Amino acid sequence: MSVKEIQAELTKMSQQEQADVARFLETLQETHSPEFRQQLAQRHREMDAGRKISEADLARILSAKPTA
Repeated sequence: MSVKEIQAELTKMSQQEQADVARFLETLQETHSPEFRQQLAQRHREMDAGRKISEADLARILSAKPTA
């Protein structure tokens, strides 16, 4: 699919769908940035060094958070 075809399809979408696509594209750009890759590598190093939590602890933390 060409860029022009994608653009044509985007103009047919609702504002909500266009906003969803925009968020997706922003996320895609962020996850391919050097800064994101550096942060991810740092987090992996921390986890390898033992800084992590168990699945049970994560479930407890998430269940304690109020839902919006």
